[in-house]
Amino acid sequence: MTSNVADVTTTAPRAGSGELLGHPKGLYICFATELWERFSFYGMKYLLLLYLTKYHLFTDSAGYDVLGAYAGLVYALPLIGGLLADRYLGMRKAVLFGGILLCLGHLLMAVEGHQAISYAAGTVLSEAITLNDGSVIAAGTTLASDVIIQDVVALNVFFMALALITVGVGFLKPNISTIVGQLYPKNDPRRDAGFTIFYMGINVGSFIATLLCGWLGETYGWGYGFGVAGIGMLLGLITFMWGQKYLDGLAEPSRPEVLKEKALGPINKEWAVYLGGIASLALVWFLVQSEPVVHLAQNSLLIVAIVGLILFSMLHQDSKGKDMVAIAMAAVTAALGLIWAFTDIDVWLGGMLLGLVAFIGYGFARHYSEEFSRTVVLMVLITSTIVFWALFEQSAGSMTLYADRVLDRTVGDGEIRASMFGSLNAGFIMLLAIPFAALWVWLGKRGWEPSTPVKFGLGIIQAGLGFGALVLGAAFPTEAGKVAMIWLVLAYLLHTTGELCLSPVGLSAVTKLSIGKVVSVSMGTWFLATALSETVATRIGKMAAMPQDGGTDVASTLATYTSLYEYLMWWGLGVGALMIVISPLLKKGMCGIR
Repeated sequence: MTSNVADVTTTAPRAGSGELLGHPKGLYICFATELWERFSFYGMKYLLLLYLTKYHLFTDSAGYDVLGAYAGLVYALPLIGGLLADRYLGMRKAVLFGGILLCLGHLLMAVEGHQAISYAAGTVLSEAITLNDGSVIAAGTTLASDVIIQDVVALNVFFMALALITVGVGFLKPNISTIVGQLYPKNDPRRDAGFTIFYMGINVGSFIATLLCGWLGETYGWGYGFGVAGIGMLLGLITFMWGQKYLDGLAEPSRPEVLKEKALGPINKEWAVYLGGIASLALVWFLVQSEPVVHLAQNSLLIVAIVGLILFSMLHQDSKGKDMVAIAMAAVTAALGLIWAFTDIDVWLGGMLLGLVAFIGYGFARHYSEEFSRTVVLMVLITSTIVFWALFEQSAGSMTLYADRVLDRTVGDGEIRASMFGSLNAGFIMLLAIPFAALWVWLGKRGWEPSTPVKFGLGIIQAGLGFGALVLGAAFPTEAGKVAMIWLVLAYLLHTTGELCLSPVGLSAVTKLSIGKVVSVSMGTWFLATALSETVATRIGKMAAMPQDGGTDVASTLATYTSLYEYLMWWGLGVGALMIVISPLLKKGMCGIR
């Protein structure tokens, strides 16, 4: 998955560090830091669900809940980390603090504890066992139901590790990308090439980590895979600390004197931010175990953000800005959406959608402007990305379990580990990113380049076709009843080409279509949609949850996954086709923005 962080350029770099191969030396420091940070992140991401279900014996549904809450928070917290860096810490200090938290988190990830033990119903206990809640079942008892004994202490350490990693990413991820933008003067022709080099570091780190950490974790022990991911993050932190001198002071706080001001008694504002980040670990520790709370917060904030941005675009050119009808319609629409988010009753969703249509229609009739029209188009594009990323992010969820359970992974006398297939996305991006960029340029010169809405539609269609490849592959099982690897490879290829159609133009669309005064809020709304798609993806994955006893045969398991993927295929094709059908309206609504 390519980076989802916008870059910002303000001033030209100060002289001092010099250049290497035509680019500021600081670029290569950021490249190496991000490479190792992504190495650590993806090194553990594709092991996570396998580790929970195979070592700690979580049910599929419980494992999905942890993965969804964790991934959703990882894409939401950078908003806060970016704001704290802009207002107080500066980018360099935020990256250092985030890197330290990440190293600590990955260190704790290597603590496996004892493997969970499963006792089947009907078992006569030869010795007493202590359940997870602390109660004891005496020796000689015949169990009436299945019982699983987990290492509760190790699991609490594991959840704290996830909290450290999540908060660490929140501080590091948005700011390392912003530093790259600061290294180049405005309108520097080398800037796009610099970001291409930087983003290559993301995918190199992801590609190597998913192969190496996945192989180590599944072959020699989970702690080895997680441990190597942690070593990667430590190397990234050391690289950044060593290379700070090459950043030319561009990542420092905008107002360093503010950091020294007192905030809480003798504690200054800088240390207040650090202590606040550490204190937030308790909340995040709770949230990574509470997917419904995370999902509810994502839904609620996204609904309020979309309605609020449309209302702002409707009223901000009005000197009084007191159209009470518009304000009332916005409030009712948001209220209906929040009721739906809290109750999950579809009738409220229908009410919100009708209210939104009426609200937007009123805006076109009474408050039409180019900015209003562009904002409505942007909200449609942002909403459509939830569908794409919910399909795409099956990779670390259902597609990884699919690879583990029903894919023929044998190669000669060896076997490819299930988690290693996650490397295909990064590998295909490295192969295809430049050809895709060249394709758009070639088409653009001939006036054939698709509009942004069409690119979104094409991306979503290809995500659907990826699942179509798995549905087709299920029709040609091997002698063992499993699916040949080529079909999963094809699915990843189609998902990656879909990503290259949608993701690179998405952030550009946000910056171009947003009203200048609220571009940061619009970018935050984009990230909220991405975060929401993570929990939606894991909820979708639950539709193919397998029984915990593993008693389902390969044929039945394959049929369950195929049913899910056929459903996702039609969703991708349908929503993608809808985007293409309405693309003329959306293009017109963009009012000349390409």
